[in-house]
Amino acid sequence: MGEILRNMVRRKLRTGLTISGIIIGILALTVMGSMTEYFNTLIENAIMLLGNTIVVSPESNDFDSMLSLGDQRRIERIPGVKVAIPLVNDTLEELDAVSFGIPDLVVGVPPEDASQIYPSVTLAKGRWLQRGDEYEVVVGSKLADKRKLELGSTITYREKKLAVVGIMNETQTSPDSEALIPIETVRRLLKAPDMVIAFYVKPEAGANLTHIAAGIKDSVEKVTVTTPEEAGDQARQALAVFNVILVSGAVLAVFVGGLAVINTMIMSVNERRHEIGLKKAVGASDGEIIFEYLAEAALIGLVGGLIGLLLGWGLAGLLNALTAEALGGTPIFTVTPRLALVALAFALTLGTVAGFYPAWNAARLDPVKALRVDS
Repeated sequence: MGEILRNMVRRKLRTGLTISGIIIGILALTVMGSMTEYFNTLIENAIMLLGNTIVVSPESNDFDSMLSLGDQRRIERIPGVKVAIPLVNDTLEELDAVSFGIPDLVVGVPPEDASQIYPSVTLAKGRWLQRGDEYEVVVGSKLADKRKLELGSTITYREKKLAVVGIMNETQTSPDSEALIPIETVRRLLKAPDMVIAFYVKPEAGANLTHIAAGIKDSVEKVTVTTPEEAGDQARQALAVFNVILVSGAVLAVFVGGLAVINTMIMSVNERRHEIGLKKAVGASDGEIIFEYLAEAALIGLVGGLIGLLLGWGLAGLLNALTAEALGGTPIFTVTPRLALVALAFALTLGTVAGFYPAWNAARLDPVKALRVDS
């Protein structure tokens, strides 16, 4: 190892530039990868959030395909259905200006069913909505933090003040920015007494979700029925395309760093031909020569990867801080242990692979010719 380090230090500028190429690539991979990790976490949390809920929504946005209370009765008559919870959605504030990030949302829900729409969500403080509530609200953790809400605080929706009776624990998904309000209150303030945007269908224990979904499609016209499995598949497919586009540029930058490693190692072999010939003349095997040069290339990759990871981690934190206000405090760059391991493994593998050809050439040198050329 001491000799490998001496060889790297021997040409400080060249080694530094080569490591810089790896650093830039791994930095880009870390920052871009941290964004995909955020969206992966978001999808995993969203799937967990739904649990075994089947979502029924209008096939299109025209009035002919809007949902109705009659649809709710038809759905609840299907074998295996426990309850169909009607929902109404709105934004907490009117969207009268350009805004970045996800707006704060209102979810109108029957008060007695408020705790059922997100079965995995628990309360940090207070209680859920309950039968008889009219101007009460349960808010998400991010909404509470942003507006500095506590139990007993008021929040304004459609010029009406609502009292906060519960604050949800953080989920890292949509409920964090939602306000749960009694559905009749939302309908009254929207002046739409029969509005239903979607149904959250809860199955009975042990019921077959596929059979229930098929029954809903047969019983209710002009609706889209989405099971948790289908929702997860759709989200993963969309994310896969996004991931390929996002990460491909970073991977390209890493490979450019790999070319720098190849160039450095080839030049190192040419400069050290006499040294290689001398080692082989005194009994060094081809394997030992290959190992030495591969270890040097791998160390270059590892050092560049470690520095690139740390810089990328810092840059991700800085970007989160800069975009926090515009995105409502949402950190969209998440450096996970999995991403850190992938970045370091990629850098180490890239350095090793990039160094293989120069190492092979070094091992194939004829010691007699190498000594004669440089004598």
